[in-house]
Amino acid sequence: MKKLFIMLTIVVLMTIPVQAEDKLEQIKPEEIIENQLENFDLNKLEKEVDKLNKETGEYLPALQVTDIINLFSKQGLENKFQEIVRGLLHYFFDEIVINSKLLGQLIVLAMVVAVLKNFQANFAVSQVSQLANGITYLVLAIVALNSFKVAITVGQGTIQDMVGVMYAIIPLLLSLLISMGNLASASLFHPITFLIVNTLSTIVKNFVFPIIFLSTVLEIVDNISNDFKVSGLVSLLRQLAMGALGVVTTIFLAAIITQGTVATVSDGVTIRTAKYLTSNFIPVVGGFLSSALDVMIGGSLLIKNALGLFSVLIILVFCSFSVIKILALVFIYRFAAAIIQPVSDDQTVNCLNILAGNLLRIFGSVVVVGVMFFVVIIIVVGTANFTVMMR
Repeated sequence: MKKLFIMLTIVVLMTIPVQAEDKLEQIKPEEIIENQLENFDLNKLEKEVDKLNKETGEYLPALQVTDIINLFSKQGLENKFQEIVRGLLHYFFDEIVINSKLLGQLIVLAMVVAVLKNFQANFAVSQVSQLANGITYLVLAIVALNSFKVAITVGQGTIQDMVGVMYAIIPLLLSLLISMGNLASASLFHPITFLIVNTLSTIVKNFVFPIIFLSTVLEIVDNISNDFKVSGLVSLLRQLAMGALGVVTTIFLAAIITQGTVATVSDGVTIRTAKYLTSNFIPVVGGFLSSALDVMIGGSLLIKNALGLFSVLIILVFCSFSVIKILALVFIYRFAAAIIQPVSDDQTVNCLNILAGNLLRIFGSVVVVGVMFFVVIIIVVGTANFTVMMR
């Protein structure tokens, strides 16, 4: 009787309806990123963001590290980029207005040179007129070279700012790689990324920029004198600077892409093996642990992509403000050369065109560094994405 009662009780309990949720509560990506950010030391990145906010001033809305959450949403990303584009255009036109004083100085000095050339052709005191003409030309060259030196200083400062961003973001990305199981990739990228950042920035700041400045001075001297020609030396220095930049970027890109691919394959196999062993050789909870591993990897992948996007945005803004200032000077030189060409001599026009051409080389060097850092971040971020695809 007792056994019968127990069996009936079990049958009744088994027939009681049980309700369960049809689907798990969906967690938004923004919530995952916000929770993950609380576990990271973002002090260095916050310092770089504060430095960026001071430099951009009123042109761009102040960035915060918490904007990483907003950037992940499509609407937030579009709004942020629209504000940045409008701010950069505003900054460019303001730079043109600020440099209009330089434009006026160049035009006035060029007119003085043209008047002295006219005196030299019409009067017998050619030696006095020629001396005054040479002095005026030198004053014009010095005024222009001062602004050229300012552009180099701006370029060097921008590269240093981008290096600071890389130093702040690379350790975060590498720690996320490790949390996703990309041990081989992290061990490879740790030395090679810092080597790229240090070597490339040092070569551009301490080798390429000084050589460009020296070649500019020599080219102006070559333009002044008909007897003292150094065009061959100018060409050699220019090729040396650009060649060194090209060789370094090519070698580092080839190295990081090749070795990164090999490490990615290794990490992908490792993660797949770990998942297989967990789900098949751990009784009862193996499948649960395998799913938990997927969740952990997915969360790390999400925050890593968001951090990568945010760091690319910071580098883009740093680089953009620098190149806009340089391009504004290029516009001033080109415009001044076009204005004075009908009334001035060829030497003055060539001087301004020489400065504009070499400023474009400074512009190109800064852009190359920014693009190189951008590629490094993309490769580090893409490595984890590719590893997740392989598993």
